[in-house]
Amino acid sequence: MLDSYFFIPGDKTKYLEKIDSLTADYIVIDLEDSVAQNNKQVGFEMVRSLTFKKNFFLRIPFFDSCYSKVQIQELITQFEGQIVLPKINSSKDVRQVVEWAEGKPLHMIVLIENPSSFIATKKILKKYSTQIHAIGFGTHDFCSLTGIKHSLDYLAHYKRELIVLCKAYQVDYLDGVDLNLQDLSTFKTECLFAFQAGATGKFLIHPKQLEAFHQIDYLTPAEIQLLQKVYTHVKDIPKDAIEVYTIDGTVYEKPHILRIKKLMEKIQHSNTNLNTNAYGSQ
Repeated sequence: MLDSYFFIPGDKTKYLEKIDSLTADYIVIDLEDSVAQNNKQVGFEMVRSLTFKKNFFLRIPFFDSCYSKVQIQELITQFEGQIVLPKINSSKDVRQVVEWAEGKPLHMIVLIENPSSFIATKKILKKYSTQIHAIGFGTHDFCSLTGIKHSLDYLAHYKRELIVLCKAYQVDYLDGVDLNLQDLSTFKTECLFAFQAGATGKFLIHPKQLEAFHQIDYLTPAEIQLLQKVYTHVKDIPKDAIEVYTIDGTVYEKPHILRIKKLMEKIQHSNTNLNTNAYGSQ
């Protein structure tokens, strides 16, 4: 029910060659944290050799001085503006990236990883929401800088606030990565919370997480049955023709109908992917 955004190191051939076998909704090729400073140019050349696909994003270390302006512009062009912005502190940083793009269409994922960017999120969305695909919450960096314990109990407030801001500006919210690969219970709990709080997607870093991700039951069988019943009544109604409907004694208004349609389409899409990809059905 959430979209999966799977990170791949941009300088590792063995991982890049496995991209097509992954059942993630989106692939985030990384030239930032997962690539050592002395391997940045190797990563650049490897990424430049890739063929762009519509579900690819590229995380670029814009402000680390490891790539020239020309190199950054080449990457933006190659990935058709589908870029991830790390280490943002203010709307000025986003403006710098927009200026480097020189008018090319952008579909940015802006990472909120520190207190300054958290406070600036509203301003960033207000100025650049039409060029932003999603806001991603980098919770581990955020907690390291603030001293907050990395636990859902302490992070839930900040996640909810970012989700509401994203909804206000009609951009997606992506939940941060979980680094515990031994015990996936925390990962599953984070996914369920994110879905129930209104998030759109989740960052993943390991095939174990992707396998667990596909096994999460976001809705109970009874909830799915109810969705299917309502969806049967409204699936063919155009958006601009939706009215108020009473189905089995419950009133459904336009926002309810739109959400039900979106959920059912996501369920159908997920089922199709799992049935047609052997990796996802293991």
